[in-house]
Amino acid sequence: MSCGFSLVFALVLLSSCKNDVNDMLNDYNGHYEPATNMELIKNPGDAGFEEKRMLDDLYNVSSDGNFNIAAPYNCKVYQWNFYQTENSILRESGPSAIDTTLTDITDKLDFFPNSGKDKREFRFYVPKSQLGPKDFLGPGTYILKLTVIGNDDKTYTDWCLVVIYEQIYGKENFFKEE
Repeated sequence: MSCGFSLVFALVLLSSCKNDVNDMLNDYNGHYEPATNMELIKNPGDAGFEEKRMLDDLYNVSSDGNFNIAAPYNCKVYQWNFYQTENSILRESGPSAIDTTLTDITDKLDFFPNSGKDKREFRFYVPKSQLGPKDFLGPGTYILKLTVIGNDDKTYTDWCLVVIYEQIYGKENFFKEE
């Protein structure tokens, strides 16, 4: 009896749908612009290009993961700088003014092949990036700077924060009680 009811209930649900699976997928995908539609992508020097939109304001990456990002197309020069922040001190003027010492650690990152500080793609392995003899890139807040020279020979720069968070899921002590 319950098997027959389940079958009838499932058929009623399926027949009540106005759209088939392909219609639902097309509706979902219609909210996004395909990456192959290159005439809609603005590059440095193009009318309507906004320098401050080269990077998002914030990127989050796991301490066990990889960081992957790319600059706009059609640039003559690409320059990425990855900074470690140290000695953040609030000035007397309040929280809107923070004095931070930045250390450029770009050369210490473990880049993917065909990626790097002077390439369009900036991709590196977080856990394999060694800052010192026994010091590896770990959780914290970092600053990424992108500078490009467009085909119009103008320099464009954008900054963002990169937060590397500690990956704890899957660690052997994740579910242990103290």
